[in-house]
Amino acid sequence: MTHRSSLESSIQSSTDLNLVSVHELFEHTQDVFNLIARRAFEIFESRGHVHGNDREDWFLAESELLTSVKFHLSESGEQLTARAELPGFHRQEIKVSLEPRRLSVSGKTEPLENQQSEKHPHSHRHAQLMFRVIDLPCEVDLTKAKASFNDGRLEVVMPKAAPAKSLRVVTEPGLSAEGETAVHEAGGIEGAGSPAVVTGANKPIAKAHAASSRK
Repeated sequence: MTHRSSLESSIQSSTDLNLVSVHELFEHTQDVFNLIARRAFEIFESRGHVHGNDREDWFLAESELLTSVKFHLSESGEQLTARAELPGFHRQEIKVSLEPRRLSVSGKTEPLENQQSEKHPHSHRHAQLMFRVIDLPCEVDLTKAKASFNDGRLEVVMPKAAPAKSLRVVTEPGLSAEGETAVHEAGGIEGAGSPAVVTGANKPIAKAHAASSRK
C-alpha cells in the first residue's frame, strides 16, 4: 500500500513543468523557425527554384509543421489559468515561459520517421511544432506560477501580483507658515486642503507651536 502511494505520488509530481527563462524559450523558438525555414526552402526547390513565391512557400511550410492550438484563459478573483490541448507532444518537448503580462509556449516533437500524414504525405520526415504567445489582462506573480502537463493537457496557474503600495501625501498646517507635508503609506494622494493627520510623534511639535503663539 505504501509502495503504491509512493508510485502515485511520483507519477503526479512528474506532470509538473519547470518554467523556463525568456532567453531559453527564445533559443527553443529559434529551432522552431529554423525548421519552418528549412521546409519552406524544400518547397522552393520542389517548385524548380522559381522566385516570387517566398511568402506562399513560408505559409505552406507553417501549415504543414505548426500545430494549431487553442488556449482557454480563465480569470478568478486571485489568479489566471491557461489551459490547452496538445496531443502528440510529450512533457519534455514543451517549453513554458512567463513574464508579468505575457505567457509564451513553444513545442517541438522529434521527427516522425515512420509515420506519414494523409494531408501532407511528404511531411513524415518533419517534426511537429507549436508556438503561442498570450497577452495577460493583468500582472501575475512569477514566483508563485505553476505549470503542469498530463495526457496531452497543459495547464498554467498564475496567481495575480499583489498591487503595489502607493503613497498618501498629507499637508499638516501649523508646522510652518506655508505648511509642510508628511508622507504616509496609503492608497492615494491628498492635497493641501486635506485634514491634518497628527500622530503621537507630532503632538509635542503641535504643543510647542501653540505655546509660542500665546507668547
